[in-house]
Amino acid sequence: MKHLWQEIVKTALIGTERQALKAIPPDNQLGEILSCLDSSDKEGSLLSAAGAFALYQRAGKISFDKQALPNRSEEEELLDCSLLSRQHLALILSGNAKVLPEWLTVLAAARKRVPSEYLPQLLTLGQKQSHLRTFILPVLGKRGLWLAKHNPDWNYVNSEITDKAWQTGSKEARRSLLQRLRKQDAHIAREKLQKTWKKESGEERASLLAALEINLSMNDEPFLEAALDDKRKQVRDVASLLLSKLPESRLCQRMIERVHPLIIFNHNSVQVTLPSTCDGSAAAKGDRQMIRDGIDQSRYSSALGEKASLLLQMLCCVPVSFWCNNWGKTPQQLLQVVDGSEWEKMLLEAWATVALKSQDSRWAEALLPDASKFYHTFLGNGEELVVGLLKVLGEDKADALILQILLQNQGKLLSVNHPAYMLLKHYQTPWSEKVSQLVLLSIRQYVEVDKQWQWGMRSLFQSFALYMEPSVVEAAGELSGVVEEGSFWQDFVNEFLAMLLFRFEMIQELRGE
Repeated sequence: MKHLWQEIVKTALIGTERQALKAIPPDNQLGEILSCLDSSDKEGSLLSAAGAFALYQRAGKISFDKQALPNRSEEEELLDCSLLSRQHLALILSGNAKVLPEWLTVLAAARKRVPSEYLPQLLTLGQKQSHLRTFILPVLGKRGLWLAKHNPDWNYVNSEITDKAWQTGSKEARRSLLQRLRKQDAHIAREKLQKTWKKESGEERASLLAALEINLSMNDEPFLEAALDDKRKQVRDVASLLLSKLPESRLCQRMIERVHPLIIFNHNSVQVTLPSTCDGSAAAKGDRQMIRDGIDQSRYSSALGEKASLLLQMLCCVPVSFWCNNWGKTPQQLLQVVDGSEWEKMLLEAWATVALKSQDSRWAEALLPDASKFYHTFLGNGEELVVGLLKVLGEDKADALILQILLQNQGKLLSVNHPAYMLLKHYQTPWSEKVSQLVLLSIRQYVEVDKQWQWGMRSLFQSFALYMEPSVVEAAGELSGVVEEGSFWQDFVNEFLAMLLFRFEMIQELRGE
């Protein structure tokens, strides 16, 4: 073989005009291939020989790590899933990724594990999409945990709190380590961060400080209060956000003192006095303290105006319990007082934001029926608020609330003006059978009434198939009878039914039913 390569190089150096490549005897596999070259094409045969030789060499090489091969993984405890479930997973990974969290959840509930051949793909998905990790980790099995140890890209699976990882890991890895330690022992995690705090860069301080959100408590308050004096604004913003989630923090108490004289609730009205502007160059002590607490004049909303934008920032740091306790009103009564006032949007935005921060289910239940009011407002975070408040309420209460609204509005067409529209759009968790049945009935009514192309509604209805109780698939089949052959709704019905049927069969197979 060495002689053959030398002959190719020599011919190339001399030039094919002077010397053609010598004939190659077909005494091995490479020789058989090269003997078929067209000798009349001197240049072509030389290039082909060089290419064939290079491919032959590469194909004959095996990558081998001289280190000892790792021990085999432990014996599996979780059951393997069936062949049909594997086929379902293959379809999901090839184009139905939105169903993956549900497939993994049902798999975990059935005490089964991911098939070994799909472990690399799922581990990589978890690396790229962190929100999937909570679904992936419980179903990896012993082999998946073993496999993750041998690829640094999958260290989120087996990451451990070690001094080496803390000292030399990447920003993301260190934050992940700190988050894991916060779940185990919040006090030790905070102390670890405090020890290296002064040595960290500004970007690292902000990233690591955000990890304290896990198991946040008043024990963290002194450290966070001190972080308000950090020279980096990014760090101060994280500190003020975390402190605003602690109703008893000094920051929240200062905010209460600021807004208390500015907002007065009468029996059936609310009076608002706008604050003075604050400027970074202001000499007043009060202004400097506001800036330290995270009030930023540059966060300006054209829908509110400069001073009202500052007031909104303050209100978003005032515990919702303050309003009920100070004015002796329930959340529902306070919402009635501000209904229709010029300050309604601002107060709804603030109350929804704080209810989400404090995970207050009482306020979430009061605010969600009016979700459409603050969804279409000014700051562009209406979707985030609706999604967050539904999670605060919890699946059972959220389902019960939506069911109640649907029952109260059965005669109303399900469109953007329907009271349940915004909630259904963002209620992205498995629905109860009763909610599914009522929504299915509403879809049928809409399809029967609306004979024009409504892409937005069709797209929304299509997403409902991801969350409906799959057992309504038989009733859903009746939609085929209300659409005309070849109409624009026919494709929707076919796709809608296909998704419901796929989920139904997928769940039944995983459960072994």
